[in-house]
Amino acid sequence: MEQNVCNKGPASEGEVTQSLRPTSTRRIWKNLIVLAVVFLVNFTAFRALQNLQSTLNSEAGLGVVSLSCVYASMVLSCLYAPFFIHKVGSCKWTVVVCFFGHILYTGSNFYPSWFTLIPSSILLGAISGPLWTAQITYLTSSAQEYAKLVQHDNTEGDIAKFNGVFYFIFELAGLSGNLISSLVLSVGKQDIGKGEFCGAMDCGVRPEAKNWTYYVTNSSTPPMISNNNSTTEITDEKQQVIVYTLFGVFLACNILAALIAGLCLDKDVKNLQLASSEPVRVSQLLLRTVRVFKDIDYVLLMPLLVIIGMSEAIVAGEVTKSYVSCVLGVQMVGYVMVSFSVTSGVFSPLFGHLSKYTGTRILTIAAVVANAVLLIYMLLWQPDEDSLARILSVAGGWGVVRAVWHTQLYAVLGATFPTNQEAVFANTKMTQSVGNMLVFAYSAALCMDVKLYIYIAVLAVGTVGYGALEWKTRDKNSPRADTLGSTVDRGKGCDAALERWDLMERETSI
Repeated sequence: MEQNVCNKGPASEGEVTQSLRPTSTRRIWKNLIVLAVVFLVNFTAFRALQNLQSTLNSEAGLGVVSLSCVYASMVLSCLYAPFFIHKVGSCKWTVVVCFFGHILYTGSNFYPSWFTLIPSSILLGAISGPLWTAQITYLTSSAQEYAKLVQHDNTEGDIAKFNGVFYFIFELAGLSGNLISSLVLSVGKQDIGKGEFCGAMDCGVRPEAKNWTYYVTNSSTPPMISNNNSTTEITDEKQQVIVYTLFGVFLACNILAALIAGLCLDKDVKNLQLASSEPVRVSQLLLRTVRVFKDIDYVLLMPLLVIIGMSEAIVAGEVTKSYVSCVLGVQMVGYVMVSFSVTSGVFSPLFGHLSKYTGTRILTIAAVVANAVLLIYMLLWQPDEDSLARILSVAGGWGVVRAVWHTQLYAVLGATFPTNQEAVFANTKMTQSVGNMLVFAYSAALCMDVKLYIYIAVLAVGTVGYGALEWKTRDKNSPRADTLGSTVDRGKGCDAALERWDLMERETSI
């Protein structure tokens, strides 16, 4: 049985004619802003919860295990992401449907246990692959449409610019979510998560003399905070009100994001174009996703894509625990992560714009060097209670590196694979999720220095792979595409774009 790629049924002649009409640049920018805002509102909740899981739900490693389940499930969900988008009907409605998984996950945090948090984490991962595949496909197709309207030959620059704008707004989720969590939690206990051995020496052990015995919402006795000379008692009722208030705000953010996406986001142009194209078997959608792994260009980029996921997990699960809460307490996690989010948000549009002049190669190499410096410093440095400025600087450095990864590597992928974006970006998210999953999976079993050495090894492999891809592209192509820093497979991308534009014009005239 054959069906259309992105719509359940054939579009009417009037609908196709109207949907294929050239989209104004103003409408494209409006949709980009709306897309970024709904992800900002939704991930205000998730990113704050993710940063707190390793500390608040530390009993038997429940927090990091739940995050590992999220990303393990996401790996599998990326395989069927194009099929999921096809069945839903468009990237827009895929985003709306997937937000309901975030609503259930936030709700499960009201009573965290192995029977509530783990199933909701698996469900969240199951919808995360389609969610992010729909997001990057919607954004990339919008950037390509914009490039055609303004008659830009190099679509890679516009894709990088659109990614820069999106991640500038999206990174504000870290600012808003972390501020909310720190402001709310500051009312409660101040020494949650503190330990004796911090930084690279942290092996997850918290000595009894400075430990606390409190589980977020299900303690049967009043929690006690013991810190040598003072003991403070906080009643269960008061602490539960604090935590429930935090989760209630996050739940409202998830619901609001789904409403904004459903009411304000236009249906994506690319899927409407495909509604009038030849039908494709559902099995072919799955095969396209798997076949991407046979492409040598994608294989060479895979280690750096894994690094994107590992860097996010290192910051969310390891830096927050070993370098922030271990030294300053859990109430400071949000404030430190604000530094990470602000720097990432500010530098994302800057790098997106700068890449049009420097190319992706220079920025990517600079990010590798900066990341290596950060890792060496974290291995040698022993944080203490007077290290707040340095902790903020380290978090900001990770934010700068994250900005380069997102803007430049996605631009390379979009320009290298202009005609099979759903499958490519599904695999991209799958590869990143492997990095997330690995870090959270071995989080409770390894010391911090070992985790950093593993990251360094993967970063080295990724750098070699990226260098090999650039050498291969420069050697293979003519001077028109002499480096990845200028453009990746420019001729292929432009020719494919022109063919799709000609098809739109012919079908519109009919």
